[in-house]
Amino acid sequence: MGILEQLTIFVSLLAAFAGVMIGFLFLTLKIKNQARNIFLILFLWSLSIDIFNDFLKDKELFNLFSHLSIKLNTYLFIIPSLFLYLVTISKDKKALWWLLLYVPGIFLNLFSYKDSELEEVLYELVYLLINIPLLIISFYKLRKFKERLESYYSYVENKTLSWIKVIMITIVCLHVFMFVCGMLFINEENQFLENSIDFIVTGVTFFIVYWVGYNGFQQIAHVEEVSEIEIPTEIIKGNIKIDESLEDLKYVELCNEIQKEKYFTNPNLTIKLLSELLALKERELSSLINLCAKKNFHHFINQFRITEFKKLINSEKAKQYSILGLAKEAGFSSKSTFYKAFKDSECVTPSEYKNKLKSVADLN
Repeated sequence: MGILEQLTIFVSLLAAFAGVMIGFLFLTLKIKNQARNIFLILFLWSLSIDIFNDFLKDKELFNLFSHLSIKLNTYLFIIPSLFLYLVTISKDKKALWWLLLYVPGIFLNLFSYKDSELEEVLYELVYLLINIPLLIISFYKLRKFKERLESYYSYVENKTLSWIKVIMITIVCLHVFMFVCGMLFINEENQFLENSIDFIVTGVTFFIVYWVGYNGFQQIAHVEEVSEIEIPTEIIKGNIKIDESLEDLKYVELCNEIQKEKYFTNPNLTIKLLSELLALKERELSSLINLCAKKNFHHFINQFRITEFKKLINSEKAKQYSILGLAKEAGFSSKSTFYKAFKDSECVTPSEYKNKLKSVADLN
């Protein structure tokens, strides 16, 4: 057995046992709504069992570890478990119906197959029929979830479940890679090439396990906070009716009040908090922003922050603070959010904007 094969086996076992242990750690967390973490645990355990089953497909290894063989194929439980975690976090009203996604996997596990090739073809066929639509739906739900957050929070970083999107994209890329390799090297009998592909697949699987562990623990507080928010549909769609003769006046007044009191400098500002500060109903405020500014709450508040940053960079504070320091003074809480918002608004980076100001000053 070569070094590459040994390394692949080591990484496989490390990923499998790490998935099991991380799952147990999630299980022991004392938080509200622990039930939804069950699906993340099932994802990790299903992936770990599938890794171990692949590990035992090697005849030499099977002879050594035959007493540890698992009579359960969890291949069809991996993506559905991650999808169910997503729908429970986003509070999908049809979440219970999605449990039926486990039925094909359970059904196929109840039968014994004499022909291993037939079994593999059946699993692959069902996997494609179920999981390709699920991945597409997942991307859609993640986008809608982000829109929902942006209608409520002025700061959405670490709340959007973008780490789940990374997993989804990684899984898609992994399957594309395996398919392409299968088509290109179908008639090849190169052991080194086969071992190299196995090592890459194992390495990606290892990354998925630790990515879930790292982000699951790091962002669990954000997910807990977000899952408690109930945002009425009217706020998201902005379909509250307001007297047209008053809406422009009200909008100007609220903008003046926000600018005067600098409410936007609070990085944790939400539409609920702002409505209380302005003595307006939450739905009325949301509708004013949507109808008059033509933006969601997140982008609306960030525009005030960008304006404030541009004032600060022309003030004496620019000599005392860095660009990021000024951005935080304006209400931004992260570099990535600030740079993206500024580039989208001004079509230049903050550094480029600063350099332009300096060039103009030098000319004068």
